[in-house]
Amino acid sequence: MAAQKVTHNRLVFIDIARSIAILMMLEGHFIVMALSESYRGNEYFLYDIWRFTRGLTAPLFFTVSGLVFTYLLVRKEEPFFKSLRVKKGVSRTVKLILWGYALQLNLLYIIKGEFSGYFYIFHVLQCIGLSLFVVILLYGVYKLLKVVPFFLILALGGLLGFILKPTIYSIDFSGVHPMIENIFVITSEDRSFKSVFALFPWVGFTLLGGMVGAFVSKRPQHVYTNWFPLALTTIAILLNTIPDKLLSLVQPFFRLFEMEPFVGLGYLLARFGQALFVFAIIIIVGKHKRYLRLLYYRKLSFLRSWMLPIGSFIIGITLLAFHFYQIGASGSAERIMIFSTLSLSALGQFFLFLGVVLTSAKLINWNYNVFIKMGQNTLSIYIIHVMILYAGLFGFGLNKIISRALDPWYAIVCAIAFMLFFTYFVKHIDDIKEFYKRAIPRQWRK
Repeated sequence: MAAQKVTHNRLVFIDIARSIAILMMLEGHFIVMALSESYRGNEYFLYDIWRFTRGLTAPLFFTVSGLVFTYLLVRKEEPFFKSLRVKKGVSRTVKLILWGYALQLNLLYIIKGEFSGYFYIFHVLQCIGLSLFVVILLYGVYKLLKVVPFFLILALGGLLGFILKPTIYSIDFSGVHPMIENIFVITSEDRSFKSVFALFPWVGFTLLGGMVGAFVSKRPQHVYTNWFPLALTTIAILLNTIPDKLLSLVQPFFRLFEMEPFVGLGYLLARFGQALFVFAIIIIVGKHKRYLRLLYYRKLSFLRSWMLPIGSFIIGITLLAFHFYQIGASGSAERIMIFSTLSLSALGQFFLFLGVVLTSAKLINWNYNVFIKMGQNTLSIYIIHVMILYAGLFGFGLNKIISRALDPWYAIVCAIAFMLFFTYFVKHIDDIKEFYKRAIPRQWRK
């Protein structure tokens, strides 16, 4: 029974991380698409905070993808070529790559007899798919040699995924088709159709996430101990305080292989460290959830009242009203600054945003199972969100309407609505799949 409990908790820890990553992606992509250029600046304190979390989204998503995939891959000891997980992994790789390119097609262009160069881009789905295939190849090497633990092989592979970046980017790709070049590098050429997520350095996050997955899969009893989240936090602190010093320690060895210098890429290690810190928080909360629940119901009961959302709305409206009154009285459109990076209007909009979140939390019957389910349906969510937001495949999307056109208040409210839409989509996804099976002939679904 104890082993079953650990397994259950470990799966919950992984699914929670996946759900957080996909929600961050939905929010981040919408804000990037919708927020007006005039509000994207270092003078906005809240924008700086958002930009930091936005920068964490992709590393977290890649790390979680590698963690989940590797955890499932090595859970059962099977011969490599007979492993069901290896076969499913190869199928998953092909599926991700094909879906990635399909979403970059535009049926409107095809109907007109034109071709969209976006098809050449190596985007996030293709990159994750190929990165997972690299995990499978390294797993094959491990099964063949069985000398070094698999999680250490993935650790070295992930490090190489980062530090090889300058060497790979120094290669002359001028004689190579852009579609191939886009797989490996984000070209410095000024052209529209270039990679957003090239294999280097992003494969590094997937392999390092796989390292965590391989370790967790073979040592489930360690996950919900005190030392494991402490170890994750310690590593995260080191990777965020001295990342370039750590790289400088290994650079002399790799220079023997005539690799380009890679000190300065410590920000990649820092981002991975931040992903580890997210995992540590999830594990700690899961470990102490019973105490936190008692604390919430017995000591923090005021959080369940309407006092906080109403108070947030009142403060936000008051600050914005005073802001617009001062503009009207002075005749100047300059923002009133509280600190050098925080304006009065930004603070007012933050309290309005807080009021919307707290009100949503009270009015919507949040379902923990639906939250977990979101992490289990990331591919479906990603595909649909690309079609809706970026006009993927069909050529019709919100980017045609709201592209960089909203102020922060409207962008935040619409982003929340966007996430809620996918929450309800996942809630009813089983019914949608059943309708799909009935409506589409089986031979077409293949």
